[in-house]
Amino acid sequence: MTQTRRNDPCPCGSGVKYKKCCLNKGSNSQLVVSNALSEKLKTDGWYHGSYRRFSRWNFKPEAKDHLTVPHSALFFTTNKDYALGAGPNLAKVSVRDSARVLDTTANYDGSERLRQELAKHPAMALLLNVEQRYWHNGWETGDVLRAAPIDDRFGQHLSQIVDQLMSKGMNEEAAKITAQANTTRGLIEEICRQAKKLGFDAIYGHEIDRHSRPGNNIAQPWLAVMTPGVITDPDWV
Repeated sequence: MTQTRRNDPCPCGSGVKYKKCCLNKGSNSQLVVSNALSEKLKTDGWYHGSYRRFSRWNFKPEAKDHLTVPHSALFFTTNKDYALGAGPNLAKVSVRDSARVLDTTANYDGSERLRQELAKHPAMALLLNVEQRYWHNGWETGDVLRAAPIDDRFGQHLSQIVDQLMSKGMNEEAAKITAQANTTRGLIEEICRQAKKLGFDAIYGHEIDRHSRPGNNIAQPWLAVMTPGVITDPDWV
């Protein structure tokens, strides 16, 4: 995987040399945030949909089943209707001022360091998601949170997962669906895990919403929180 050099065109697509565009973005601060996110962080308008109610957040939630890759982060959005897609009970929270949030839409340096760490993972390196231009643009469109294989070896990796699931009694069609879902869940889990290792409590970007308007992909605000204590207890709406 090639790295962008100082005199190369900037991967953001501006047409300007990298050294005069995104090279130094975020280099003076790990916590560069966009104006849009800054305003959102001042409110209690972060929503989480759930099928049950509880009084405290569990950062080691139970997996849907023993074959599904579990998440260690909690996910929020500022769109109530989109949050309800995850469950009929809607919890509202605010993010504490002490939270170290990686805004992937504004903090180029922090986002780039995360990409480089993710690319070290053998399976992640087989995805288009960790290519520089795709990665940075993908946080605006939401594409980065959907696995996009570019290497035949990833297909072989997926086939192995399907075989493993079938060996546990799952039929082929269900095994393929589960393997695809676990690929995306595994990608998101690795992004969150690496972001936390870099010292961030939460990561902000966008996720593709394919359900609100059938036939149209919508980029919805997406916040993954990895650290207990940086959000308020659930306030059920």
